[in-house]
Amino acid sequence: MSIRIRKLSEEPGVDEEEEGFRGVNSVWVVLKRTDLTGFSGRIFRMEPGGHTGRHSHDREHVAVVVRGVCLVEASDGAEEAAEGSIVTVPRGTPHRFSNPGRERLVLLVMNLFTEAEAASGGEP
Repeated sequence: MSIRIRKLSEEPGVDEEEEGFRGVNSVWVVLKRTDLTGFSGRIFRMEPGGHTGRHSHDREHVAVVVRGVCLVEASDGAEEAAEGSIVTVPRGTPHRFSNPGRERLVLLVMNLFTEAEAASGGEP
């Protein structure tokens, strides 16, 4: 069968060691991009008190809170996003995701690239 099914619970992921990250493990949604050059996505599994570093991108982000509660911080304030919420982060917006809850946060983060960004390689 050409369809591949992966179980998130069986994916070891990678502990993020980027500056400002704490308690974040990530799993790439698409392991090898071929036709999806304008898209990439990761699932962040974030422990209570964990967070990404404050950063911005030259691309739009869309994040879905799969499980838990996510605190979304931007230069104009912060807002909690509950399970099932969809968060849009415009390009160039400094932001940070964090887990203010007592349970692990699972956050699907999708990156939408322009054609030029995709042609230059974007992310894996």
